[in-house]
Amino acid sequence: MNNNDIAILIPAYNPTIDLIEIVDNLVKRDFKVIVVNDGSNNESIDIFNKLNKNIILLKHEQNMGKGQALKTGFEYIINNISCIGVITVDADGQHILKDIIKVVENLSGNENSIILGSRLDTDKMLFRSKLGNCLTRIVFKFATKTDVFDTQTGLRGIPFKYLKDLLTIEGQRYEYEINMLLYCTQNSFKIKEIPIETIYLNNNKSSSFNVIKDSFKIYKCILKNSNCFTGILYTLSAIISFFIDFLLLITIYKCVKSSFSEDISLLISVVFARTVSSLFNFLFNRNIVFRDKSNILISFIKYYLLVIFVLIVNYILLDILAVKFSFNLKLSKLLVELIIFINNYIIQKLFIFKNRKHI
Repeated sequence: MNNNDIAILIPAYNPTIDLIEIVDNLVKRDFKVIVVNDGSNNESIDIFNKLNKNIILLKHEQNMGKGQALKTGFEYIINNISCIGVITVDADGQHILKDIIKVVENLSGNENSIILGSRLDTDKMLFRSKLGNCLTRIVFKFATKTDVFDTQTGLRGIPFKYLKDLLTIEGQRYEYEINMLLYCTQNSFKIKEIPIETIYLNNNKSSSFNVIKDSFKIYKCILKNSNCFTGILYTLSAIISFFIDFLLLITIYKCVKSSFSEDISLLISVVFARTVSSLFNFLFNRNIVFRDKSNILISFIKYYLLVIFVLIVNYILLDILAVKFSFNLKLSKLLVELIIFINNYIIQKLFIFKNRKHI
């Protein structure tokens, strides 16, 4: 693989003079270099003007965030550049030429993998970076069951064939990079980490990372895509739906039992209560729990086929327990709901809302 087969993408926001040297070194080695000026201030104009003229310089009129700068670069590369892969490099001088070339070499022969240049020497890390990376690593492992040592590295090797997928990922700022890793784990893309130098220039003062604001966005992205969090939301949905169903069932049953037989009164109560509670459950699960993005009519039909099935099972079990065996109706209802709870979750996740929007 020749260096000319690789595109180097550098998102830059208010860069220091170090960017000029980084770009010159890359151009000398025949890499195709794309720099995205992400709405930098007027003081940075001179730096961009001094960049090697053999690069592609793209510009955002206003700051849109690192994630959007990467997307702008990816889209340009897809439409205009022939290459086999893209290396993303930070503009602050943290990534030296030797490490960039290591990522290039590892991308060759690993066309199905995302290559991460990982800072494994934590002794050289700034305390805030060490702490943040450690916490993010733990949360990421908890959410995805995947070990990634340096989740925050900006030095990444990406096969060209994955670029279109990466354009669909949510996020405009630093959360985009964690969303990229989440997308890889959700779609079985391989992730390979290689060790790189841990370098900070001037205590990383040039970084635009906001510790509180950007960290919150990152952890929010990780947790909302974890199976555990999905299970918690599903349980919440089920609890609310249960109380709607439970209260309606008891109320309607009391209203109609004097006019119909026990069997018919129970049937009317179950049908009415389940219709209302299931509509709430469908909307909550589709939009909040599983974030399904398939055709709403198709998912609606599949969901209500499940509702009909559950309704039949619900009625049969309640009839057996409450009428045939004269168990307390409230206790019978609780028992029946516990029986169908787990089965409902599995069926909805695997068959009804399977086209989930992960990020």
